[in-house]
Formats: sequence, C-alpha cells, structure tokens
Amino acid sequence: MRPHTHPARSLDDVSAIRSHGRRVTRQRVLIWDALVRAGDAHLSARQVAQAVRAVAPDLHQATIYRALDVFVEDGLVRRTDLDRHAVYEVAAEHRHHHLVCSECGAVVHVHDGALRNALARVEVETGFRLADAELTLMGTCEACATL
Repeated sequence: MRPHTHPARSLDDVSAIRSHGRRVTRQRVLIWDALVRAGDAHLSARQVAQAVRAVAPDLHQATIYRALDVFVEDGLVRRTDLDRHAVYEVAAEHRHHHLVCSECGAVVHVHDGALRNALARVEVETGFRLADAELTLMGTCEACATL
C-alpha cells in the first residue's frame, strides 16, 4: 500500500492547488476554504455549496462539483461514500478509515494503524495488492448503543 500524502490545511496556503498545476481561481479558493474550515467534518457537496454561497451567492453548483472532482483527482480532497452519500474532506496527513453510526450518522476516524494488520492479511490471503485502501464500517456508536 502506498503512503498517503497531504496538502497544507491552512486557509492562507493555497499552494496545494497550485502544486498540481492548477490555476488558483477565486472559486477554487472559496471551495478550498470551506473544506479547510470544516476541520475533521465530512461535508456533502450541498454543504460545501451552502458554505461557499454564504460568501459568494452567485457561484454555480456545477462549478462546485467540478472543483471538488479536480481536488479529488489531485489527491487534495478525499471523497468517501458514507451510508449511500458522498462526503468530502481535506486529505489528511495520515490515511484513516471511517466508522459510521447507522442510528445518528456520527462519523469517527480510525487511524490506519488500527487496521494495518488486517489489510496486510487480506493481501497475503488473496494475493491482491491493495491500492490506497479506505474502509467504511457501519455500526452503532457508543452513545446510540446505550439508549
């Protein structure tokens, strides 16, 4: 498995966009800022659009989707399918996996180290060389389990 690299997570540092040969447009900066401001949250494209439109109401949804696709293609942003819908987050400096509560929708990050042995075992047992594997596991969070 190949190590995962990450861009800067600073609002002022858009060099991550430029480092992939992309133009740093006003629209891309606004979208990047919305993702960075979200911290560890996982935003749907609609949530990114809402955050951006608070600053630039004239920005079209199609522009936001295209920019998200470009950021994902460049490895700056991770797209993850959580419970049948796509969410986006700035690519972390470390690979991680997701636990999603099927009751409340909470998302918890699980660092790669917690699953590294299991993923290596899958490779050994199947002969597959896993790419940049990311797992999403569904279940019930501790808070919902105690209700």
